[in-house]
Amino acid sequence: MSMPSASRPKFVASLTFRGFEIAPTEVESLVGTAARGRPLQRSFAQWQLAFADSTRLDEMLPALIESIGGVDRLISVRDQVAPEFFEIDLSLWIKDSDEQDGGFLDQETIAMLARLGVTLSLGFYARNPV
Repeated sequence: MSMPSASRPKFVASLTFRGFEIAPTEVESLVGTAARGRPLQRSFAQWQLAFADSTRLDEMLPALIESIGGVDRLISVRDQVAPEFFEIDLSLWIKDSDEQDGGFLDQETIAMLARLGVTLSLGFYARNPV
């Protein structure tokens, strides 16, 4: 993953359905919003949400889920699409940050992820690689 430019956000969360039988546009229709992120490919649909540098880790996942339609809608779509892989990815450009010292996920967020049945991926990247 490449380093964000000065205008690119420090935090990006994405939700991805990958490995399914229907057209990606049908997944978008079921979700009720256009996919954002990488261009749609066969068996791939992704939604992304960027956050301000001041956003806490525990705020990102609920905001992403709500921006796509909420837990119940996504469970319904997951059940209809039956993807081989269903993932939420947090891309965090904090590896070399003196300001970021950690974060947490509360039990409500962990329960929400369990209900969705998603894999959670965390990517830590250097903003200013040497």
